[in-house]
Amino acid sequence: DKIQQAASSLIEEESRASFRCSIGEILYQELSENKLEACLFEVANLLNTDITGVTNIEYAKINLMAAEKARDISVFDKCSNYASKGISMLPSDKWDSHPDLAVKLYSLAAETEGFLGRHSQMEIYCREVLAQKSISTLQKKNVYLAKLDRMANAELRYDDACRLCLTVLKELGCGFPRGGVMGLMKAVVS
Repeated sequence: DKIQQAASSLIEEESRASFRCSIGEILYQELSENKLEACLFEVANLLNTDITGVTNIEYAKINLMAAEKARDISVFDKCSNYASKGISMLPSDKWDSHPDLAVKLYSLAAETEGFLGRHSQMEIYCREVLAQKSISTLQKKNVYLAKLDRMANAELRYDDACRLCLTVLKELGCGFPRGGVMGLMKAVVS
């Protein structure tokens, strides 16, 4: 342990970050899919040590995988961190060059920020996804679900949540009789 500390003290912090990132790259390239899954958080953490200004789709994918794994085990702060790191690694033309990856990362970030109660950050991610005309309504479903959860559960704005549901259903091509749905919803709520 003291030898490791002594060796670490000889290496400058920038070099240490670069060295850790290099170790992460080697692990990412050399590990089988099963072994990578087993140590996904470690590999992602190593790759994330030296990312300032880095655009790397493979690293963004690793962060997406780590974020999904963190969400699945309810470690939402880590999920948020991995999703945010993944977003930062996307190129500026992400909605044209990598729309599926971008929508997954942004949707997961929005969902997680909602779980954490950070609604202003959640809204930023939601607005980014919802502003994309090239993304279908169905691809935006997780962002809509995050918004609906916030409206209905955090803010108790049931009427607004119902209106948003109706708007989304209309965008998906679902038709309803005039005035029938709101009357039906009021009857169900009563």
